[in-house]
Amino acid sequence: MTTHGSSESHQSNSLARSLGLYAVLTISIGAMIGSGIFVLPGLAFKIAGPSVVLAFFLAGLVVLPAALSQSEMATAMPMAGGTYLYIDRAMGPLMGTIAGFGVWFSLVFKASFALVGLSAYLEFFVAHPERIVAAVLAVVLIIINLMGVHQTARVQTALVTIVLVLLLGFIILGAPHTEPDKFEPFFPEGFQGLFSATAVVFVSYIGVTKVASVAEEVKSPGRNIPMSILISVGLAMLLYPAVVAIMVGVTPADELAHSETPVLTAAQQFLGTGGTYVVAGVAVLALLSMANAGIIASARYPFAMARNSLAPAFLARIGKKSGAPVAGITVTGVALILLVLFVPLIELAKLASAFQLLVFALVNLALIAFREAHLSWYKPDFKSPWYPAPQIFGIVASLALLTQMGIVAIIGATVFIVAGVVWYRAFGRARAVKESAARDALRLREDSRLVANSQSAVATGGRRNIVVLIRRPTRLNRQETLFRLAVRLAEAPGGQIHVINFDADTARMIPTDSDLEWAQSLGITVTSEQYTDEDRRGMVHSYVEHEGVDLFIADLPQDLKATRHIIRDLHWLQEHLGCDTVFLRNRDVTNIDTIAVLGTGGPYDPVKIGIADHIARYENATVRFVHLTPADAPPGQAESIHAYHEQLGEVLTVDWDDRVKPTEDLVQTLTEFSRGSNLVILGAPSHRFHLVADLADRIAESVDCPALLVHTPTLERPGPLTRAIEWLVN
Repeated sequence: MTTHGSSESHQSNSLARSLGLYAVLTISIGAMIGSGIFVLPGLAFKIAGPSVVLAFFLAGLVVLPAALSQSEMATAMPMAGGTYLYIDRAMGPLMGTIAGFGVWFSLVFKASFALVGLSAYLEFFVAHPERIVAAVLAVVLIIINLMGVHQTARVQTALVTIVLVLLLGFIILGAPHTEPDKFEPFFPEGFQGLFSATAVVFVSYIGVTKVASVAEEVKSPGRNIPMSILISVGLAMLLYPAVVAIMVGVTPADELAHSETPVLTAAQQFLGTGGTYVVAGVAVLALLSMANAGIIASARYPFAMARNSLAPAFLARIGKKSGAPVAGITVTGVALILLVLFVPLIELAKLASAFQLLVFALVNLALIAFREAHLSWYKPDFKSPWYPAPQIFGIVASLALLTQMGIVAIIGATVFIVAGVVWYRAFGRARAVKESAARDALRLREDSRLVANSQSAVATGGRRNIVVLIRRPTRLNRQETLFRLAVRLAEAPGGQIHVINFDADTARMIPTDSDLEWAQSLGITVTSEQYTDEDRRGMVHSYVEHEGVDLFIADLPQDLKATRHIIRDLHWLQEHLGCDTVFLRNRDVTNIDTIAVLGTGGPYDPVKIGIADHIARYENATVRFVHLTPADAPPGQAESIHAYHEQLGEVLTVDWDDRVKPTEDLVQTLTEFSRGSNLVILGAPSHRFHLVADLADRIAESVDCPALLVHTPTLERPGPLTRAIEWLVN
């Protein structure tokens, strides 16, 4: 027996690595310094008093584990995508959907928070209705983004440098004016107030890991990415408390507690008129830049999710002239305007922090998934020190801070999680490529068991009892195809085939005389029954149970108005029969030389392997394993899947090859790989709670050869912990 395998690797155009350390550092710092320090200190001071200084530092400690985790994952996968990419690749599309929603929501909330704060600083120059002006500014920024006008790296670098110089000057000039008495009592609201303020100011650090989204454009990513992330976090953890300490030390408590422009309020205590105008002007520029950056970043998440089949396809459309994701920007813009107009400032901060706390918890969990999977391709240049202690601390601390957000933020976070799960289960599950580090880890643990089961399925001589269902208006050649499939899968000698016929023309009813002679020559017994009773599916169910049938074969027609009652009956039987089911789709099966077994995530069902081998052995055909991964999957992921195919190949009794390829269009690529095959075998979906067209249905409709949809209700189930993890990664 000759066994051979081949795999195809994905080649994609890479972005030029043109960003040095300082440019990357300014991206990371610029994504943080803005609304958090220019707006929040006054609101947080009202909650915690002078201990707000410590709150900014503690928030940084909670962020630090996520920064370490993101730094490691970015050096292992220096590709565009960032947080969403890592969580999706670590734990699968369900968690990726939740993370995508979470990052999108947090960025939209932060952008709206920045716009409201910006409008407050504009009040220093001219009186105006703050919310209306903030909404108008949102519209302007949305229009700019729709036109495809983005910030240049030089403008961003210059702006961040100006803001840093201003804040350093603020500290130096304000330090002599601070009054120690203003820091007493330091904990007026106790530790409860401190922790609540820490949760609120957490939004100040949102964006620190944004540099990971441009990882593909960074020079020496193994060095510059972790350095820029960790330096920016460390700088913020020093700069934020120092700036806030000046605010607390120079500003009367009542004024600071009610100020939405705390930097300006504090500057008025020790800077002249000219200095105050400079502070207000820089604050406006910083907040405007942050709001625009938030729109740019957040609009890309619906776009990215649509490309991964986790959101409607229209969100992936790009403007012909602008080159911008028009639909993503529009959806983001509508949400932004509504938030700016109707949500209070403090709630914007809390909601932004709540969503990001959840995302940072998932980032830490993602690193644990990658580490514990022991994947051959996961080789980061930077490794988080003291693993897993920082990640566990980050997860626990993030969830603990979430409890301090108040009922609105907690309800908002809960609703968003539930919405993400429902959205994925109803829309994305049937479309997504379900590859992830967690799935790879499960595959490594389950491979030996499933390969052994596959070996058992191949080694058996065939099925003892097979039912073939014939229904009107199945054509004669179609009936013959179903019967021949049954013969190929029956144990010879000793097998039995039961033909059940509904209202067919008895003169044309199979088995024909030639069919009977053929089966008899192989030692297979054939019986036939004809039913006209109204409760057909109930009678079939009873017959299958009474006869101890182990395989049910039927023709699945196209979904037309005249056949939908038949499809409903077949789906009901699939869900309720205690045996394996095989549905034939598309054309008749004639001569077979190549059988394609399709997969899009996780190990193959052993029953599919057994069926493929039995038919291939009978036809002297080749079995081809086809497995697709995400378009941006690391090359090593394909290698691990190919290794699994090698194990299956050793089980088969026929020649085999394989195709492993990353892709952005799952159905199209599977259709391409099916060309040249005479038969396609894939798993049949469960239809009990099915809301949209399943991936298997879509594939079966698109391939240009016969397709067998195999459903296995009796497959041995893994343990409860493994099943729980499978539910998360599936």
